Amino acid sequence: MSDHYLDIAQNMAFWDDCIEIYRESFPEWEREDEAKILQNLRSGIYKMFCYKEESKVLGFYILDVNTQLNYTLFSFLAVKESKRGLGLGSKLCLHAIEYFHKVLACSYLFIEAQERQTQLYAKLGFKVLDIDYRVPAFDSTKSIEMNLMLLQELEITPVTLRPIIKDIFLRGYGLDEDDIRLKEQLQRI
Repeated sequence: MSDHYLDIAQNMAFWDDCIEIYRESFPEWEREDEAKILQNLRSGIYKMFCYKEESKVLGFYILDVNTQLNYTLFSFLAVKESKRGLGLGSKLCLHAIEYFHKVLACSYLFIEAQERQTQLYAKLGFKVLDIDYRVPAFDSTKSIEMNLMLLQELEITPVTLRPIIKDIFLRGYGLDEDDIRLKEQLQRI
């Protein structure tokens, strides 16, 4: 793995640079609380890597790892606005896939993608699952239509997928068990 990539948990000096990119890249509805990201990073639930050149952070990604349910969610990927369109997002994604294969003990790698992002991830080996998928907004009670994509190496059944989505919604989005958005999503599988 290249010297350009840095594990943020091993070097928190670049945390603020990553968070600055995070804030400029994601709308409010898509932003997880920064304190929760930091807590999950410190506890080892999140794996966060930045891409840097000459001590400047140009992008980052976060993987949310759940070994009990045998999956990883590619939660966030962002590139500094002035560096977009240069292939850095693809590089970060390929690094995340390599890290997933070499280090993590999970079978499934998922990513939630808006329509405009789907083509990029498809080129890198992800396929759209054939389900009506809507993610909870972090800043309201709304749900946003997305594609749930899986790295193509393994097939997944609804029986395996339901507890994973339940975990993503409860642990990742912070919903309660009785939240209608969770109940409706589980019915759509």
